[in-house]
Amino acid sequence: MAQDRRSRLCRGSAMSSVVVGGLALGAGAFAARAGLRALHRSGVKVQMPAMPAMNMPSFGGIRNKGLTGFESPMTRNEAREILNINAMNPSKDAIREAHRRLLVANHPDKGGSTFVASKINEAKDSLLGKRTGI
Repeated sequence: MAQDRRSRLCRGSAMSSVVVGGLALGAGAFAARAGLRALHRSGVKVQMPAMPAMNMPSFGGIRNKGLTGFESPMTRNEAREILNINAMNPSKDAIREAHRRLLVANHPDKGGSTFVASKINEAKDSLLGKRTGI
């Protein structure tokens, strides 16, 4: 009985030390923030230390490839990429089939994005020669 009570007291002590440590960390961060704000308001210029150059390998060739935004207005190449059509001059049926397939998979009523659905519709209209954005 005494052993059980002692173990409960130790657990409570460990939990309270975690709480006290968290509060101390938060208070320290708050004090540092207040100090930096006061320093900034006083007009003192603090020179930041120069960071050393890090020559680490990167995926530079992959970084920007395929991560571009949408063009405005949408080009035929972009429309074919969105609809996943490889043919240079696809038939109307191929365009409509690709549009239908993508819209069924990405329809907003089924949890898809309205933005993606609008881009799919814009791609179809662009390839079919309908004017958009007027």
